[in-house]
Amino acid sequence: MPASQSKDLPQKILTINFGGIGDEILFLPTLKEVKRLLPSCRISLILEPRSKSVKEVTNLVDEVLLFDIKKRPLKPGDYLELLNLTRSGKYDLVISSGSSPMVAMLLFASGIPVRIGYGTSALSRLLLTHPVPLNKEQYAGNMYHDLSGGLEKYLAQGFASIPQSSQAPGIQIPEVYVQESSRERMRTALGEEEEKLEERLKSLEDSFALAAADTTSGAAERHNRSNKKRILLHPGTSRLAVQKGIIKTWDSKHWLELIRKLLKLDNTEVILAGGPDDEEVMKDLQSELGEEAKRIINFYGKTKSLADLAALIEMSDLFICVDSAPMHVAVGLNKKVVALFGPTEPAKLIPQTKNFCALTDASKQVVRSLLDGLGVRLLPDTVFQSSLDLLKQE
Repeated sequence: MPASQSKDLPQKILTINFGGIGDEILFLPTLKEVKRLLPSCRISLILEPRSKSVKEVTNLVDEVLLFDIKKRPLKPGDYLELLNLTRSGKYDLVISSGSSPMVAMLLFASGIPVRIGYGTSALSRLLLTHPVPLNKEQYAGNMYHDLSGGLEKYLAQGFASIPQSSQAPGIQIPEVYVQESSRERMRTALGEEEEKLEERLKSLEDSFALAAADTTSGAAERHNRSNKKRILLHPGTSRLAVQKGIIKTWDSKHWLELIRKLLKLDNTEVILAGGPDDEEVMKDLQSELGEEAKRIINFYGKTKSLADLAALIEMSDLFICVDSAPMHVAVGLNKKVVALFGPTEPAKLIPQTKNFCALTDASKQVVRSLLDGLGVRLLPDTVFQSSLDLLKQE
């Protein structure tokens, strides 16, 4: 590309994507494409305060700006604050995932010369310089990635050439970055917990009660540490989803039965993890497990950040969870994932590839209401067998 044209390439890029951590992770392929097309650009991302930690698991974002779109009621001053955020950086180009005409009006009022978004209405198509179609009936990573088509169109119209992708079009799987500091911290913490587990297993093995029941399992776990498989369970989901009435959880009694089945496997290690929103389910499991709780590693509260959780997931061989932000982190790390779905639609939220197993109520004939309050309706045997199958898969 001639130097004279290089000077005109947009360098200050504003992106806007409101939603939870999962939405921000699903948006990463779009940001990656922006960086591919504009390698020297600087990307600012406006998101909700609850999702600011996404910066910990990506190196694609140079600056995070916060706006609480969920605030109620939103007053004129709030909209002015958002408008000022879009204006303050003197951006060359903006990409927004918002689909309402109000978003297009905001982008137009920002004065940013190149405005890319979903052309969902006549007004949106008028106010956006490069509207793109919105297709919600696909994996959300691809839905967001469609926005990059507006950027390609803009660059193709105004510049001699744009970088060609070396990859064929396909599923836009996010890529999550793990900080080395978190990786080292989690490696040390998990090593300490594994040593404590070995001591507990030895003590339990020496007791008459466990010896009468099954001594081989504990011995196998202690003597084959180099070959053991780590199975990480994350039972929780976001508190905001629950507040909205979107119940994506699985009953504690089913988690309990699954854990007991996993504990019977040779050469495996069961690890429980959870964040601040998961206190209730973690306490229930610990209480119901009783003495069996000594045979698992309870990592609840030990991951102090999203970066720590990503590092812990990276160290696992299998991740079992419900539809949640940690699921998207695991997908972004390309780990083996068994994801349990309730009212939400797997095809839109998890890629259909061999590493990711999405389980949903096989008996449902129609799409469930998000507000049906029924949560995950799966049998522990189904989840257990799917976990075994995925573990064995090369």
